[in-house]
Amino acid sequence: MIEITPYQSIHQNGIDDMMTDIASEFNDNIFSKPRSHTPNVPDAYWVALNNDKIIGTIALITVDDYGILKKMMVKKEYRGKSFGTSKILLDTVVIWCKENNIFKIYLGTMMQFKAAQSFYINNGFKRISEEELPKNFMQNPLDSIFFVRDLNDSK
Repeated sequence: MIEITPYQSIHQNGIDDMMTDIASEFNDNIFSKPRSHTPNVPDAYWVALNNDKIIGTIALITVDDYGILKKMMVKKEYRGKSFGTSKILLDTVVIWCKENNIFKIYLGTMMQFKAAQSFYINNGFKRISEEELPKNFMQNPLDSIFFVRDLNDSK
């Protein structure tokens, strides 16, 4: 059974292992810079666990009245509708946003994350141009595709 729990520093080694596995799936680098041993912890950060093993993460940075989705990663064997890990993680963020009066979520992603792009579209995100991002959007230099979800919409 998948359990979602707030991030704690004890999770970091499992997250690092998961990220190494995910990075090996791609020919191109998915990290914008070398990872620090001291992670930058976002405003809200959760991990997905299966039998106490890290299988996914999701985080949110809040800026003014909107959120920026970060660290949305799921181990390959836990992706897709059969497990629903990505949906469970995203629903966790949406609930947190509504409870904290955040009604727009922005995100950037990389071209090679095709399945993630489909997931976002299927979950109420709309693709936008870089010019449509808020002026103070914290952008990963490797991201080239951007989305927004208005939580006031019905989906």
